[in-house]
Amino acid sequence: MGKDGRVIFRWIPAVWLAALAGCGPVPVSDNAPASPEPRGTPAVRLPGDMSGVWATRDENGTPFDIVLFPNGQAVTTFPKGPAGVRGERGFWRTEHNRAIILFDDGWTDTLSVIDGRITHCGYAPGEDPDSGPRNSFPAEKFGGPAAVFVGVWRLNKEPDGSYLYVTLQSGGAAFSTINGLTEGKWTLDGESAKAVWPDGWVDRISRSAGEWQKVSSVGESGDTPSDLERAVRVGETRFTIEP
Repeated sequence: MGKDGRVIFRWIPAVWLAALAGCGPVPVSDNAPASPEPRGTPAVRLPGDMSGVWATRDENGTPFDIVLFPNGQAVTTFPKGPAGVRGERGFWRTEHNRAIILFDDGWTDTLSVIDGRITHCGYAPGEDPDSGPRNSFPAEKFGGPAAVFVGVWRLNKEPDGSYLYVTLQSGGAAFSTINGLTEGKWTLDGESAKAVWPDGWVDRISRSAGEWQKVSSVGESGDTPSDLERAVRVGETRFTIEP
């Protein structure tokens, strides 16, 4: 990400992308006979609409989510990469019955069907896809009313001109850029996401007057809110990209 807040996206050659077919079954033409499924194993195919929240894990078993937006943008809730709580940002598309996600930090991820279930594969920057992915783990689509809150949130502007960011994961973990990295928990509270932090502060994100807003208070009761700011779910609006 550039110093001005813009995502710097490094394109990956089409030849490299074609080699990603190593993650998952090689696609066949529409006229080719379908491969038989093992008896008793239901056929699994990518859903027609891949947008949404996909819960998976990295090579160390750390849970995170890949959020695919209908506008073709992608964001992860992985807080321990170079961008920290701001997560990875990039673009996605479907190709040969798989979703390919290209991130600004050089990683390329795929969602495809392997052994009868949707699987996430991750390729590190400069990694030879012929050698296989760096990590591979089943991916589950996370739905329901809580799904609209999963992702990276840009909250209030700090005195130095930077923004406070909060990441909400599908498993209930919450991360904040306060003090570098602060971990808390969040739950769905009615029509709001309620994040509780170790210092006793509580952030609530909800929809109001057609936009997202964040209300902060000390304590979970929320009787004395001390801060009200506009909230932005990163990925819902277009990124600024430098090729």
